[in-house]
Amino acid sequence: MKPLIAALALLGAAQAGTAQAADPAIDDATLRADAQGVFEPIPQAPDPAPAPAQAELGKMLFFEPRLSEAHNISCNTCHNLSTGGVDNSSVSLGHRWQKGGRNSPTVLNSAYNFAQFWDGRAANLIEQAGGPMQNPVEMASNPNHVVEMLKAIPGYAPVFATAFPDAADPVTFENATTAIAAFEDTLITPNAPFDRWLQGDDAAMTEEQKQGLSLFMSEGCSACHNGMNIGGNS
Repeated sequence: MKPLIAALALLGAAQAGTAQAADPAIDDATLRADAQGVFEPIPQAPDPAPAPAQAELGKMLFFEPRLSEAHNISCNTCHNLSTGGVDNSSVSLGHRWQKGGRNSPTVLNSAYNFAQFWDGRAANLIEQAGGPMQNPVEMASNPNHVVEMLKAIPGYAPVFATAFPDAADPVTFENATTAIAAFEDTLITPNAPFDRWLQGDDAAMTEEQKQGLSLFMSEGCSACHNGMNIGGNS
């Protein structure tokens, strides 16, 4: 822990502009070779790319509060895209102001998680999208009510038909969750400084950040926190 505290002190000194003796400069080539064996940059685009019509429908549904029993909670309520895909609360509030048992994980780059939810109980984003809608503490609805509601809103029928042209009955709960997952597939954040550095841009990270990365790996943090998302893959 002490080396990690030292790395944080270096970063704090750099931010504050105070003088502090720095460790020897990091050799980018050596550190990068080690890091590339542990981490991966976020891709420039989703692969495979979701069907555009499904992603567009999913975007509508992601912001749709009428998916909840009380018509006041959407996916974006807890996974707010304006605040990093989370609600910045220790636990999220759901139906009738009930408190959930955990805070909301970010939806950004969630397509690259090994499984979904903090406990990994959903295998993929399609399963995850249906969970909160049916949870009595969260959105408190159910598949039948969701479908009835969507079919009662005239604007949704043609959008579902475009997104699922081969379906005899496009407006289904499964298609709704599939569309939400397709939209979430697009919520990726390529070209972060760490990603650019992994790809060869030495100037993308500061010396203090490189020292912190070196400690992060040498102290064993990367044994669990690795891959594209620096976690979420085991």
